[in-house]
Amino acid sequence: MADNDNASQPNADLFARLSAVQTIVVAIVALFALAGLMLVGKGFYVKAKDEVARYLLQQNSGGRHRPATEGEPQPTRLEAIREAPGPLTTGSVR
Repeated sequence: MADNDNASQPNADLFARLSAVQTIVVAIVALFALAGLMLVGKGFYVKAKDEVARYLLQQNSGGRHRPATEGEPQPTRLEAIREAPGPLTTGSVR
């Protein structure tokens, strides 16, 4: 009867059975797994945000944007830099 009582009781807690070093290793592995899941989640978030932004921009343009034709020359990088607006300043910068 004493054997049945020992068999019915649950085993000791997982961390109680591990040594201090093993507990630290398990904690580090759990932190790495959590960090990896966070990075994957952030990647999905950025991808979804990009898709929403593309959709909103497409809806906002309303078909006004036309792709460049083959006959039109593409602006060079230097021309694009010249046409870019100047730097933003705040306050009284002279």
